[in-house]
Amino acid sequence: MKRDAAAVAAFASEKRGWLEDYALFMALKRHFAMKPWMEWPEEVRLRKAEALERYRTVLSEDVALFTYIQYLFYRQWAALRDYARERGVGVIGDLPIYVAMDSADVWASPESFQLDEKNVPIAVAGVPPDYFSATGQRWGNPIYDWEKLAEDDFSFWIKRIGYTAQLFDIIRIDHFRAFDTYWKIPASCETAVVGQWVEAPGYELFDKLYETYPNLNI
Repeated sequence: MKRDAAAVAAFASEKRGWLEDYALFMALKRHFAMKPWMEWPEEVRLRKAEALERYRTVLSEDVALFTYIQYLFYRQWAALRDYARERGVGVIGDLPIYVAMDSADVWASPESFQLDEKNVPIAVAGVPPDYFSATGQRWGNPIYDWEKLAEDDFSFWIKRIGYTAQLFDIIRIDHFRAFDTYWKIPASCETAVVGQWVEAPGYELFDKLYETYPNLNI
């Protein structure tokens, strides 16, 4: 790590938009015995500023470690991409539309999802009953708060797609139809039987994405 110090510092600065939260999230994960962040002490679960700064100092070695691991991955991935491109090979990367509840994405950006004041899901994702399943599929992923996302021009998705586009030549989004309408299940329900189709701002989002990234290949 010391040998790569300057390169790692430059990488950390470049990826700061997501890397700071991710590295701290992983350090906290290890500190709290890999428990889901929803079971962490309230001060860090709800991202109290003083608590975050305190843990960032206390866990500085682990924060540095997880930053370095990402640096190594990006360096190695870039080498692999260059090798593939030189031989005319492109890479397709899969991007699930939803993220896991126990993820740095939700912990770092709870306002982007349909959560209550304690950051507990109000509703979760899935699909309704069909000929595959009489009770539907309750995936349990938190659902986006599309109204709030639209208020800041979908910055969450702009960043997510932008970083993904740095890794792959073509992005494949899984469960693409939820950009049009999505099945909203009350979090208290154990199956997907009870729910409703809700319209999502798909066209508005993708207009903004292509305005930001004209050469985006999805």
